[in-house]
Amino acid sequence: MSEQHRRTPPPRHGGWDVIAGLAFAIVALLSVPLSGVAINELVASPQGSVSWLTLFVGVGLTGAVFWWLLLIRPRRYTLLRGAIAGVLVAFFSYPVVLTLADLLRRGSLDPETYASRGNNLLLRTIITQLTTGFASTLVLAFVGIVLVLALHRRHPETIPQRDRRGFWRSVPKLAAGLALFLVVALVGAFAVLTLLPLDTESLRANAAASTPATSYDEAVAKVEAVRAEEKQLPLNPRCLSNLLTHGRKVERVVVFFHGLTNCPAQAEQLGTKLFALGYNVYLPRIPQHGDADQMSLVLANLTAEELVAVGNQATDIARGLGDEVVVTGLSAGGIIAGWIGQHRADADQSIAIAPFLSPNLVPGWANHAATALLLNAPNAMVWWDPATRDNPPGMTYAYPRYATHGLAQALRLSIALMDTAAAKAPLSPGLGMLINEADDAVSKAKIEELVLHWQDHGAKVNVVRLPLALELGHDLIDPHQPTGDPDLVYQVMVDMMNGVTPTIPETVQ
Repeated sequence: MSEQHRRTPPPRHGGWDVIAGLAFAIVALLSVPLSGVAINELVASPQGSVSWLTLFVGVGLTGAVFWWLLLIRPRRYTLLRGAIAGVLVAFFSYPVVLTLADLLRRGSLDPETYASRGNNLLLRTIITQLTTGFASTLVLAFVGIVLVLALHRRHPETIPQRDRRGFWRSVPKLAAGLALFLVVALVGAFAVLTLLPLDTESLRANAAASTPATSYDEAVAKVEAVRAEEKQLPLNPRCLSNLLTHGRKVERVVVFFHGLTNCPAQAEQLGTKLFALGYNVYLPRIPQHGDADQMSLVLANLTAEELVAVGNQATDIARGLGDEVVVTGLSAGGIIAGWIGQHRADADQSIAIAPFLSPNLVPGWANHAATALLLNAPNAMVWWDPATRDNPPGMTYAYPRYATHGLAQALRLSIALMDTAAAKAPLSPGLGMLINEADDAVSKAKIEELVLHWQDHGAKVNVVRLPLALELGHDLIDPHQPTGDPDLVYQVMVDMMNGVTPTIPETVQ
């Protein structure tokens, strides 16, 4: 090769950084349905959840930047660099996408909330990277290799030649080392977290421990005993376990379990509606909830054993309050309702409302790893809404933050429920599932999996879906939630209890 030819650099093909960014972004979009994670919003979410646009833009920008850094220089179009670029794109896309989603939420530019929002983003980034990051790094590494092969085919002059310039020779080595470290660390972290035991056997051993009330008076006495214990705690008065009774045992009693960080006050309006229909209504308080101090840290002490115990205790009480026992609950309370439906034949109906079987940002196959991570990492208190650091107006009884250890215990119970449902037929004769298609907090794929487990054992499950077009939030019960529709949801619940097909509008009126 002549000296003149050696010094003549080949074209840089700068447009390929844009092509690479688009390719990485498109593959990221196509991977979403395969992972089981649901994305509901096309452009932006007022709740700060990931939309299709933020995913596409975040991955596309990250892909273009790393392609330019690693491959735009002359004679640098190697397969190794393509793979390295894919790994780095996958790793750094997580914080970029989540940050874009946060920036597009309403009210998120307040500088006073930067710290709380940053902590929220950091937690979500860590959870997703340590549970699903290994898969995305491998996929996008393959995409990087394919892109380089396509570039070589389209522009043969890009096939690399030896280049001994010091600085640009050291950059790929450093990048390769970082990429290798990330792949090994993410694969290793996922393997370790997946293999860590969660001790669900102890939950199943006491799944249906019960001493049902044999009379109305006994049931009321049990409620009074519960309330007497609660009055010794520093609770908000509205958060004590609440019994709405007609003074006698009636045809139907409804038990409702509130969601994580809320308390029985969440269902006061629902309870009043059900009571007016002639039902006795029992609203139990889940342990570690309802402190008068809304900034309390006690939720970190919640255990899955307590969730099982309060479910069995409330069902025992209900046996004395009504001839037909209907157990229902929202989110974490929905896990309890599902647990009772799986394990107790004396629950005539079990209706789970958007049960928190897995967070939406984690695919079902990574649920064990995510739970193990949250259980074993130090507890963190995380704002539900880091942009405002407060509840919606009027919710003076709920915690504005959740504890990651408490959240993990709810997930631990959900894993035990899923394992049992896969192995055994549910015992409740009346199973119901209310699914909110617009819910961006819980995994709808995991809910569908639970329904399929029950159906595989021959159980009939009354599945009702609230359409995506209604744009309802996760909390379908509390009337203070701006994204709720209590009139619609309460009537749907009553219809499900009565075996009537609910009338649900397809769009917001």
